[in-house]
Amino acid sequence: MIPAFMLRQLYEKGSLKNVVDENGNKVGFSFSLFNRLGSGTIEGGFKLTVDGEELPLEKITIEKGGVTIKAEEFAKTSTLFTVGDRIKFTVEKPGGLQPGLHKIVVSTMTMEYGKIEFDFSDNVS
Repeated sequence: MIPAFMLRQLYEKGSLKNVVDENGNKVGFSFSLFNRLGSGTIEGGFKLTVDGEELPLEKITIEKGGVTIKAEEFAKTSTLFTVGDRIKFTVEKPGGLQPGLHKIVVSTMTMEYGKIEFDFSDNVS
């Protein structure tokens, strides 16, 4: 198992942002993971928790390499996550996140390392 303190390095600092629609309404938030650690294969069991609340997969989209899919589909497929890859998560949440510090927990299964789970905290911008 890879220690959480190492996995935290995947979070791209400063990427936690509210998503605003064309009318200026906050409709959700997004953040990115950038792989600086090593290659692995994500195999499912995906969960995302924000401030202690597990988010429904149908509210999450994931973008990797210019392809965007719903987290429900992402969780059912194997995805190679190599060094230099970026994965952007976008979550539908009316009103977005309130200003301030938020704790996010990412959990998934990998082929090479089994279950990985890590958290990070950042201020929404």
